[in-house]
Amino acid sequence: MAEQGEETLGEIPVVARLSLGSERLTLYFTTTRIIVAHLSKRGVGSPAMGSFFGWISGAVEDIFRGGKESVTRRGLKLSTPEGILAADKDNFAIKYEEVVSVDVNLREPLPRFTILTRNEKLVFTTRVRRQVLVDLLRKVLDSKVTVI
Repeated sequence: MAEQGEETLGEIPVVARLSLGSERLTLYFTTTRIIVAHLSKRGVGSPAMGSFFGWISGAVEDIFRGGKESVTRRGLKLSTPEGILAADKDNFAIKYEEVVSVDVNLREPLPRFTILTRNEKLVFTTRVRRQVLVDLLRKVLDSKVTVI
């Protein structure tokens, strides 16, 4: 349920690694929570095909799924926090008080960050500029953020 006056403060496109591929997500940071919005999964259909065939299948998936993802992304950007949550049955929210810590590793080629909640550990990479990532995380989670 949306809180009175809840607004979106920023968003970060991320990739989460799965056991059989990866998933592209967008994290929306509002005044009260993080909304995790699903965009697409990659590579889950062919785990035994090897990296070359996985790369080829990913390229083919991009051709066929790219347009749908653009439409989904465009629709999400124009939506309210509740609309973002309702856009996909797998979208979910994490209230800031549920977050125990956020560890940001800037030593990797792509910034990697881990959000630890009371119930789960979520690991993401992003292509967002390092300073933009750190500034947004500190804006909403301040003392819970550690940068290495």
